[in-house]
Formats: sequence, C-alpha cells, structure tokens
Amino acid sequence: MPAPQPSESSIPFRRFSVVTWNMDHWKRAAQTRRDAWSYLSGLGCDVALLQECVPPRDLNRSKIVHRKIAGNRPWGSAVAVLNNELSIEEIGSVRTRYSSTLFSMLGTYPGATIVARVGIPTVGSIACVSVYGLIDVYAQTTMLRIVADLIPLFDSPEGERVVLGGDMNITTATSPSTPELQRYEAILKAVESLGLQNLAETAAERPPQFKNCPCGASSCRHLRTFGDNPGSQLDWLFATPALARRCRRLRVESGQASSLSDHAPVIAEFEIPLGIPSRHWDPETFVQEVGIRHGASASQVAEDIIAWAQRKHLKVREQDAYASLDRLPTSTGPDPELWVQLDLQYPERVGYTVSLTADDAMVTLQFQHMKAPPFDTMEARKRMYDAVAALPGVNIEERLTGRPSFPMMALAVGDNLERFIRILDDAVNKMIESHKRSASLSPGNGRR
Repeated sequence: MPAPQPSESSIPFRRFSVVTWNMDHWKRAAQTRRDAWSYLSGLGCDVALLQECVPPRDLNRSKIVHRKIAGNRPWGSAVAVLNNELSIEEIGSVRTRYSSTLFSMLGTYPGATIVARVGIPTVGSIACVSVYGLIDVYAQTTMLRIVADLIPLFDSPEGERVVLGGDMNITTATSPSTPELQRYEAILKAVESLGLQNLAETAAERPPQFKNCPCGASSCRHLRTFGDNPGSQLDWLFATPALARRCRRLRVESGQASSLSDHAPVIAEFEIPLGIPSRHWDPETFVQEVGIRHGASASQVAEDIIAWAQRKHLKVREQDAYASLDRLPTSTGPDPELWVQLDLQYPERVGYTVSLTADDAMVTLQFQHMKAPPFDTMEARKRMYDAVAALPGVNIEERLTGRPSFPMMALAVGDNLERFIRILDDAVNKMIESHKRSASLSPGNGRR
C-alpha cells in the first residue's frame, strides 16, 4: 500500500466524501429498502451516487435528483446529498466552449445517468454523476453511449470539477481469457478520456489488494464490489484530476451492506482546499453576472446582443458553411469578458467585432484585432467607428488601431441598441462577402 500523501497543511481544506452504491431495490422487500436508506444515511458521507434505487416517500426531495428508468424498471439512478449543509440541483443541459448550443444531460437512457450540481459552502460546486450500465442485451453498448452523452459536460464550465461513479456492469477484474476483456478495458479508457482518473489508482490510502482477483495481475488495483469467492468489480469511482489528487482515502464497505444489496458501497474521501476557484463563464452566466453587477437594463443589452449573434449564426451558415458566429468565447476569472466574433475557416482567421465586459459594463470595438478583410483597412474601421459614434449619447474615442470602448448602458437609450445591432450585422456581412471572394480566388476554392 502506498504511503498516504500529506495533506496540503498550508492550505485550509474541507473534508468531503462521496459514496457510490447500487442499492439493488428492484428485488428487495419494502422493509429492506427502508433499512438500506437508514444504513446509507449512517455512513457519514456528504453525497451518494445511487443506482437501482427507489427513494422513500418521506425523503426530502430538495436533497435528491432521481429519475426512474421506466418501462419494466420502476427504479432508477440518483444523486443525493446526505449533509444538510449542501445543496443540489439537476444539471439538465450544458453549453460547451465550442458552441452556444445546449446539450441535454438526460442521456440516451434517461434514468440511467443523473448529472447534478452539488453546492458546498466554502468550496463551491462540484458536478456529481451517477452512472448505471443498464443491460439492454449489452451493458457495453449502454456505457459507450453514456460516455458519448457526457462529452459536452466535460467541455462545459461544469466539467472542471466532477466526481463520477456507479455500477457500470463491466469489469476488468476477470480472467485474461475473457472474450470481452478488451472491450471492457476500452470502455474504461473511454471514461478516462473524458478527463477523469480512476480513484483506485490515485487514492493515497486504499483497501488491501483484492486476494485471488480473477485478473491474476501481481499489481492488481481492483476492488471487490460485487459477489465473493472470488467476486469482481462492477462499481467504479472517477474524478477530474484536481479532485483525484486530493482523494485521501478509498474504501469498500461490507458487513451490513451485504444483507441489503448484492453490491458493496465504495466511498471516496477528499480534502478540498477552501475557496472558489477562478470561474469559467458562458453566455448565460455572463448575462447573469452583468445583471448582478449593473442591473436589469445592462443585462438586457448583453442578452440582446448575444441573442442577435445566435440568430445571425443560423443565417451565416446558410450563406457560408465555413463561417460561424455562435462560439461566443468568454474569459476565465473573476471579471468576465465575452467576444462576439466570426470564425472563418478559410482563410483561417477570426473576424473580430466587439467584446462585452461584466466588470465595468463596457462595449469594446476590437479594432486592434480586426485582421479579416475588409476591416484590415483603416477606411473600413473608420466607417464602422463613425456609425457607432453617431449613436445618441455614445462617446467613444477614435482609436482605429486600438480598442475604444463605451458604456453598455448607452445602448439602452431609445433605438440605440437596434441601430448598433444593424452596425454589427453589416460588419459581419462584409466579412463574409470578403471571405467568399478570397475562397473563390484560391486554388481548389479553398475548400478542404
């Protein structure tokens, strides 16, 4: 067993624990189910990732996200907070860094995967994912679909800190001659490819080596979570690297649990430094932050500009499949900035227009970075500047090689916002026209 890693003693931390457990409710009597929930609450964990469960009627529903798989499975998966200091809400959809499109987190088999945001005082939020490898002839195909369904989560702001666990109904704790072993290994690698690490590999302290594990490896790191003599591992816990390296202990509970379910609970204990890390923003949270700092009028301006960009993107794609306007990148950190820019795939460049900032609620013309024709010329920038400067109440410096700014609130007056959006629309149209001319004059029309 490796020596326990020392705590980051110079940094105050909070202890946080997660249990994953298949409760096996589908074949258990009502009293056994009640006993299982009592046992679960007595484990002393903060969060539970549960499968094959039916929440009791008297459970506080504000503390659990649960969905039935339905059909002939009147039970499902859940994420529950067992510590009353914590909050929980379902993450029903996410927006990734690649697009403003919203991706559903309900998955191919709703009720097999639950994605929830757990709020922890002094620490921030952690995305907690309960996964069940539903056997639809194959658990293998279900797990591959689950991995694919979860990709957007890890490309979103929610993907920075994630704990994922559950009964995957696949195991590498099996004989090397097992025909499906290569598939099982590939599926676990696919889970790790999301940016996750197996806590059985990273925990500072873990259970003794699985005696007589069917894998036969001298360096076996499997856990016995299902059955005995010799048993196997169907239940897994993973976390993103920042959490995985702070996993101080991993343990498997047996004893009473064996009379309640055919699976054993697996518990991970973390020490997480206090303080909320630098935040990753998206268009939705950017608008919210502008509203918090500067009020409803400013947030409405930001929201309308973003909404225009998303509508314009659809029209842009009709004109030129090699241009897009919906990425809307944002900065990372306490004071977000959002850029409205046209992505041009040929020639490979970015068509900058403006950016919005939440700290001071300013609109900035990105002249300094305008390299896409026709705004690579001073004349084109001057025409855009003159149009903006002509808006009533907009005072803006004539810095055609810099980044002149003006207050967002100036666009909340009269029809200024409508006129400003027409200026942006015209700028995007001109960049697209120049882009198409460049592509048509290039060998092979520039298409790849």
